Parts: sequence; structure tokens; C-alpha cells
Amino acid sequence: MPHNKQQNLKKDNLFSAFSESELAQISEFSSYQVLAKGQILFAQGQAATDFFLNIDGQIKLAFSSVQGGEKVMNVINKGQSFAEAIMFLDNKRYPLSATALIPSTVLRIDAQCYLGILKKSPEICFKIMGKLSHRLHWMMSEINNLTLHDSTYRLVNFLLNHAHQDNKSATIRLSISKQILASQLAIQPETLSRIFKKLSGAGLLKVDKNYIHLLEVSKLQQLIKS
Repeated sequence: MPHNKQQNLKKDNLFSAFSESELAQISEFSSYQVLAKGQILFAQGQAATDFFLNIDGQIKLAFSSVQGGEKVMNVINKGQSFAEAIMFLDNKRYPLSATALIPSTVLRIDAQCYLGILKKSPEICFKIMGKLSHRLHWMMSEINNLTLHDSTYRLVNFLLNHAHQDNKSATIRLSISKQILASQLAIQPETLSRIFKKLSGAGLLKVDKNYIHLLEVSKLQQLIKS
């Protein structure tokens, strides 16, 4: 494996405050895992001993219902860590599943090794709390969007968050399929298509395969302010 574990770890905020010796210790208890497209990294309810750093590719985090439905909670891109909150739970089981959307490489990090280092350094603990608090704030914002706003708001808000809003127009390349986007926004795929068609008909955007051209950024901003 050509990757350098310690260099990869340093790039993430969960590890940036660690010393070289601490990073070396974590590296010793870490291992790379290569995933094929569609391969499951861990299943919902599975016992959790590791958390992960996405080295390359895309990982889908999703809840599954007993009826067989799926709700995509997040898509983890290159350089992002995930499942780290599991370390602090009494019942260490993954609450959702993780699946590779494209060929991916992740670094598996032993949770007990990481916790052992945290116990020796209150300063690092506070920094980690800050990162996890930021993640919690983001999750609360997502819940707010899903429960208090309609489908059009959720889609437009997503598009604007991925655009440079200082410009009158912008182009976004979707790195995920429209089906995954629909699940992430809690919208039925056919409803998502109708919203795109409606916004296109109003001259606010243009859809070209995975490229979304925002033609009237200011008018789209007004849609989520009204």
C-alpha cells in the first residue's frame, strides 16, 4: 500500500494535535481496506471496534428500515473521517451502514487505541470535543431542514450550499447520483425530477446530466428566504 498512514492522519482534525509518537502508535493499530464499488464496509447494528478515515473514493452512510427502505444520511468524501462518535457510546454498534459508492480506500483506526491516548491528554480531548460539537451542529441543521422545510427548499438549499453565491450564476457538478441525492434530501426520486423540471421551466437552473447550472442565484436565494 503506497499510502503513508501518519501523513494521512495528520490531515484530519481528529489527529492534528497528536505528537509524532502518538501518531505512530495509532498507525501501528490501523490498517487500510480497499473497497470495490457497492461493497459494504460495515452493516447497521454490527459491533463497532474501529472508526475510519476516507483516503480515496466515496462512502455512503445510510439507515435501513425493516421494510427494506433506505435513507442516505451522508456521503463521505476523500479526506473525511466517519463513525468516530461510536467510540464514546456504551453500546458500540454502528447505527447505520457504510457502502462504497465508487472504488474506495479507507483507513481503519482502532477505537481503543485512540481512546487510550485521549485519556492521557485533556487538551486533545477538548479539541476533539470541538470537532464533534461541530459535527453535531451540522446534524441538527440537517434535521431542521428535513422536518421544517419542503422538498423544493431542501434541494435549493443544497445547491446553494455547493455554489459560490457571490456570483450571479454558478455551475455545480454532482459527485453523487440523483437517486442518492434524493435519498439524502428525503425526497422521492420522481419528486426530485419534478422539482428540477419546475425550476428549469422557471429559468432558474439548467440540468445537464450531472452538471447543474444555476442561472439565477439571487432568485434561488429568495426561494429559501420567503
